[in-house]
Amino acid sequence: MPENIMHRSARATLAAVLTALVPMAAAHAALVASFPARDAVLVGSPTEIHLTFSQPVMARGCRIKLVSDAGKKFDADRPSAARTTANTIVAAVPVLRPGVYSARWTAVGRDGRKTRGDFSFTVSK
Repeated sequence: MPENIMHRSARATLAAVLTALVPMAAAHAALVASFPARDAVLVGSPTEIHLTFSQPVMARGCRIKLVSDAGKKFDADRPSAARTTANTIVAAVPVLRPGVYSARWTAVGRDGRKTRGDFSFTVSK
């Protein structure tokens, strides 16, 4: 009988651990860092945008668009995976004139789920 109680206790513990892990596995890739950073003020145009996510993403499904404060739209090059981590994508951007820009991104996690977001930065000079 004590052995049966131990098995039930072990199964209950395993079930609790698995239940706690399921939401993490199903979570979307969230943006955790970027270059330029949110609300950054840059002296000159960046040559690339780097987006780092909470989990690996599929670069071929990701997109980055830039919109100036005047409403002009700029497409970044198709993002590629960073060499250092599967959680980061990098895209070249055209030369940007001084102004405020919104970087609007779409990312696709390895689970195929899309997430979207945006952040702004300023180019001075």
